[in-house]
Amino acid sequence: MLNPAVTWLGLSALMILTLEVGFRSYLWFRVHRDMRNEEGASFVMSAALTLLALLVGFTFGMAQSNFELRRDLVTAEANAISTTHLRHQLLDEASQREINALMAEYVKVRMSFSAARGDRESLESVSEKTANLQKRIWEATDRALETPAGQKVSVPLLTATNEMFDDAERRYAAFDARIPDRILRSLLAYALGSALLVGLTLAATGARHFISTSGLFLLIGLALSLIIDMDNGAAGLITTSQAPMERVAAVIDGELRLQR
Repeated sequence: MLNPAVTWLGLSALMILTLEVGFRSYLWFRVHRDMRNEEGASFVMSAALTLLALLVGFTFGMAQSNFELRRDLVTAEANAISTTHLRHQLLDEASQREINALMAEYVKVRMSFSAARGDRESLESVSEKTANLQKRIWEATDRALETPAGQKVSVPLLTATNEMFDDAERRYAAFDARIPDRILRSLLAYALGSALLVGLTLAATGARHFISTSGLFLLIGLALSLIIDMDNGAAGLITTSQAPMERVAAVIDGELRLQR
């Protein structure tokens, strides 16, 4: 699992080191060449940092959109499971007991999806369990529809069940929704280029400002680490809440206890 603190400190240290390389490089070139005319250096540095801020904001927006998609799909799947469960309660008692037991197990498996996201093997295991339970739920539903009570709710029940299964697939698709690696690499390269330019500009003006510039790149590193963590649906620390699924699980478990 990616550690945001390590990512933040690593990126910040890399940018500060690049800043120092730029500063010392300018001093070395100034000794060997005439580099006295640097009147526009501060303007170029300001423009580069402004563009970096725009790129960070744009990329942060992409990461936030992916995060919100994963969060909304948790709520959508919980609502679909809840709707399907409510329609199961219109079946006869024997069918209710059978399907409610399967639904209780299904919700627990779906809740484990988020916990398994950092481990591909665990994720594949959850996928297999989900597919197996979906098959069993479908077969139990098919048997229930042959009863008089089931025939009355066949269309809405089948629609809700299909929607529940589709939402599970949508979460798998959203799991891999990521900012393209090329964009992240370009953003990092631009941040390092900006750090190098800041170092060159500070050396040209004769003022190091190490503490303030280090603080600036610590903040930029924090923003970059947040983007990476928010976008990393597989192993980040910024996770989507499972509260909607937990509430549905509590309702189904309550129904099972009453039926027993």
